[in-house]
Amino acid sequence: MARSSLGSVVLAAALASCGGEASLSGDSECEATARYPDAIGCAYVYGKVTDTNGISLDGVDGLIRLGDECVCSSPRVEVDDNGVYSTIVHRLPRVTGFSDTATGTVQVLASAAKYPRHVTGAAYFDTSRVVLQFVPIGTTPPALQVNLRIPLPRP
Repeated sequence: MARSSLGSVVLAAALASCGGEASLSGDSECEATARYPDAIGCAYVYGKVTDTNGISLDGVDGLIRLGDECVCSSPRVEVDDNGVYSTIVHRLPRVTGFSDTATGTVQVLASAAKYPRHVTGAAYFDTSRVVLQFVPIGTTPPALQVNLRIPLPRP
């Protein structure tokens, strides 16, 4: 999984992308980043992507989609070679103030060339609706586990 110095929210033994890469490890707090210096909070999402037989998939990417009312980042989901992903969603300033939840959708696509495509040419995918739990900057966000299964056809 990619890393950069955009800042980090740190949680036990995890790695994450921060809408454009940041790292997670250890046990620490939600922080504003160079990309989101005005962030007022964050949520942490992680999980594993497998096929319907439980075999880990690599070469998978996606994103977390949130509505405009959230006023949040919509980070990319980058899955590592073991089928694991993690990411941080930043809540940005909004007129109505801080809100500790928002509904979003985690979406992943088997987009690598090695995976088969639908007859239409589209990638196989999976999605999951989630309720993100945001915490203010300076506190530790709870970890939300979202495992996804992509129903790839058998060769």
